[in-house]
Amino acid sequence: MERYSKYIEDDSFLNWVYDPTPETTRFWQDYILENPEEKEVIYALKEILRSIKPEEITLSEAEKKEIFTKLLDKVDRKDKPNKIFNLVKRTYKYVAVLVLVLIGVNIIVNKGFKKANDFNFDPMTTTSLDSVVNANTQLILGSAEPLLINEKKSLIEYTKQGSVVLNEKDTINGDIEKEGKVLSFNKLIVPFGKRSKVILSDGSVVHLNAGTKFVFPKKFTSNERTVFLSGEAFFEVSANKEKPFVVKTIEEQISIEVLGTKFNVSAYPIDSDILTVLTEGKVVVSEKKIFSTQKTILKPGQLASWNKNKESINVKEVNTDNYTSWTSGLLYFESESIINIVRKIERFYNVKIIFENGVDAKNINVSGKLDLNDKIEQTLENLTTTTEFKFEIINDKKYVLK
Repeated sequence: MERYSKYIEDDSFLNWVYDPTPETTRFWQDYILENPEEKEVIYALKEILRSIKPEEITLSEAEKKEIFTKLLDKVDRKDKPNKIFNLVKRTYKYVAVLVLVLIGVNIIVNKGFKKANDFNFDPMTTTSLDSVVNANTQLILGSAEPLLINEKKSLIEYTKQGSVVLNEKDTINGDIEKEGKVLSFNKLIVPFGKRSKVILSDGSVVHLNAGTKFVFPKKFTSNERTVFLSGEAFFEVSANKEKPFVVKTIEEQISIEVLGTKFNVSAYPIDSDILTVLTEGKVVVSEKKIFSTQKTILKPGQLASWNKNKESINVKEVNTDNYTSWTSGLLYFESESIINIVRKIERFYNVKIIFENGVDAKNINVSGKLDLNDKIEQTLENLTTTTEFKFEIINDKKYVLK
């Protein structure tokens, strides 16, 4: 119980659940990355607390009594609701303590989710992608030591025979038939400043943006072609009606399922939204809840945005080039927050860009196009021509907008 009560008694945690801000979201996301063993409990608590009172932090006495009555009926029909209510009515925190009875169900669901996928994604979430000079792309084959790829752009191709070809020149031999049907996951870590392209064993092509972690099997042997994504990727999925292609994200609630199509998924841990943009075909965005799954079908030209704080999906029509042109080294944006644009530039060039003290960039939106094939200084020069900002070079890894 102590493991749960430390969050329930924390005002900042409750404020994050019921009235999140960019600051509290960043704090708890960082906390989860530093304490991955707490992720399961935190998200279970968050979902249950929001289901109790999604709009306000304060509960009325009548609302508390109603909640206790319902929960008590689940726990022990012999006890009297008023007796329990009188014990806890003085403080809000006990509302959450009692509903922890339901957390066991949620944890069982989450554990079943992980077991079904035969892969624990947590170690990937804690792998640092902080800016590192000369960081290499890492390809990890099963449990082997990472293969380091120092090219800025890399091409990794899996053949039907089980071999891996790196940048069309280096081949790592393998024989899938001899390895049997044991599902072996490979991992690809693309640091800031790098990009990669993977051709999977089924012929599907995946373009990986900077700052991305991608987990996938050497060969798809189950009824689903399941992969795992933290970061951003553009998928060109090979059609197979017998085996749907499923993208699991770092947020366990959200997954994307297709049969054969082209779409982009942006699921960076630091961003407040998971974005799915469809350019061709059809995709289904699924949001897993404790006892149900909400499915949203996208048509070409649509964007599905799942907000991590509100935990809801919003669909709208968009210009897909604004979300997919990064695969060609271009960045299109229409009335987009300059903070989001700067974040994308940081990832692409592996640099740090800060706003000078006193600059309020939250409400500044800009439109335009940037060629990320240019040097960073030219890109920043082009960006500042559409705003009132000027940039200053601190060193080759740090810049200031003022």
